Amino acid sequence: YPEVVRHNIDLAIQMAGSADRLRPHVKTHKSPDVTRMMLEAGIQKFKCATIAEAEMAAMAGAKRLIIAHQLMGPKIERLIALRQTYPDVVIASLIDCTEVADEHNAAFGKHGLLSDVFLDVNSGMDRSGHPLDDTILDLYKHLHDLPHLRCQGLHVYDGHLRTSDFEMRKHEVEAGFVDVQHFLEAIAEAGLPKPLIVA
Repeated sequence: YPEVVRHNIDLAIQMAGSADRLRPHVKTHKSPDVTRMMLEAGIQKFKCATIAEAEMAAMAGAKRLIIAHQLMGPKIERLIALRQTYPDVVIASLIDCTEVADEHNAAFGKHGLLSDVFLDVNSGMDRSGHPLDDTILDLYKHLHDLPHLRCQGLHVYDGHLRTSDFEMRKHEVEAGFVDVQHFLEAIAEAGLPKPLIVA
């Protein structure tokens, strides 16, 4: 039903205000055809749950991807291989600790590449991400200090907020973002690069 899919894509763009504000998750369809329909509608950025989904999106023509979890061990080498296959595609992943940041830096450095990363922020879901505590600014600094990392910004997922009432959920989302805003202020006060926020 391509006409239904196009209607839904157009409705999402209308709700968001512009295609540029959207970063749809391809795990909802896992389809190169739907990815191409989104690209044709002006959507340029996508999230992926797996390296295989990122490969599918790159094959469909997407140029800006986030793999929305922290890749470790052999998955880092798989990411490097994908980056080498699609050198014109920005494929970022998430980092929430120093150890994995250092692992990415070493692996990408061996290949003469930069690892594009977002600092994964735990805003209350408690599934992944660095807690908004007094050590998160040090991690943000560390990501910018490593020579083979390119920290693009912050990833903040508040998937634990599921209230069906729109106004109540809006209130919960805004209240949950207060500590993120304080972190952004601390980043600015430290003179560190202003982050792109994926939320």
